[in-house]
Amino acid sequence: MKQPTILIMGGSGNTGRPLSRLLLQNSEVNLALGGRNLEKAQNLASEFNREFEGNRVKGIQVEAADVKSLHSAFEGVDFVVLASSTTEYIPLAAQAALDARIGYLDIQYSSRKIRFLKEIETLIQQAGCCFITDGGFHPGLPAFMVRYAAQFFDEIELARVGSVIKQDWRNLEVADSTIIELLDLMNDFEMSIYTAGRWKRLSWVSTSDYIKMDFGSEFGRQACAPMLLEEMRALPALYPALRDTGFYVGSFNWFTDWVIMPVAMVAMKLSPKAAEKPMARWMHWGLKAFSKPPFATMLQVDASGRKDGQSTIVRINISHGDGYMFTAIPVAACLLQYLDGTTARPGLWWQALCVEPSRFMSDMERMGIKVSRNSGG
Repeated sequence: MKQPTILIMGGSGNTGRPLSRLLLQNSEVNLALGGRNLEKAQNLASEFNREFEGNRVKGIQVEAADVKSLHSAFEGVDFVVLASSTTEYIPLAAQAALDARIGYLDIQYSSRKIRFLKEIETLIQQAGCCFITDGGFHPGLPAFMVRYAAQFFDEIELARVGSVIKQDWRNLEVADSTIIELLDLMNDFEMSIYTAGRWKRLSWVSTSDYIKMDFGSEFGRQACAPMLLEEMRALPALYPALRDTGFYVGSFNWFTDWVIMPVAMVAMKLSPKAAEKPMARWMHWGLKAFSKPPFATMLQVDASGRKDGQSTIVRINISHGDGYMFTAIPVAACLLQYLDGTTARPGLWWQALCVEPSRFMSDMERMGIKVSRNSGG
């Protein structure tokens, strides 16, 4: 039986490289590693082919901003994963994937991306394609964490998901485009939570709606800011008893959070193109200069509700020491469900909402994510 071919755009990058390795370790798929630098992609493909049997990997050149390059790259592949810092070119890549009638998954946060994908949602369905958006860990895991926690209740009433993102930026090779994308993310997000049975929009200038979550002995209590993820919108309809839910993003470090980010957000709104590079470089400097150990990436859901007529609370914490692995592992676990048909349904789907929760968590833990659960009355 012929195995499918998955093209990973950005296949030699910080997320694409570990994702490729995970897929080679956990499936029989063939991989095409796509990037601007053909030599780099081919060298990594050769490295993988020496490590894994079957000569299953090749390197190809693909330019995300070039429609002809995208169409050429998509010939002969069955699925594409956008794992590079190419948020502004996602509409081109998504349209090319639709034209080629192949599957699609992206890991970038972007409200513009979501608007475009919703515009072509009917065409995706008609073409019989499976498009999965908002892969990775955030977006990608917060709504899943609520779904996973819900199985421990008869009625889940409150579910707040918080994050810790403490990276060792000094020892990371990060391109300017990645920091610019991070700046765009922070400038783009909406501060909304679901409370008292309705969605409430908040102001980023006020800290009164921030919450403090206890992330255990290593990180203690951390202040987290509300951040609306599109995947969270579906939860109230899935769980009618749910009256309070939201995602709360953790801080980088005090200087980046309270000095660089406010200035950068204003500058990006006033003159996005002129401010982009200097603000990105300033932010990168702040991340490297002020981020201190311990380092890890963590998500935690604190949930409460009713079980067997009794009030119950559940806390589930997942973490990994490497933020890029914490992005790659959920994508790999989602693709394993796509490959066996679990999530391979025509239409537009969110990673957090389309995966089968128990197996997804089990696969992530097997691939290296640390999982802990505590419950009580």
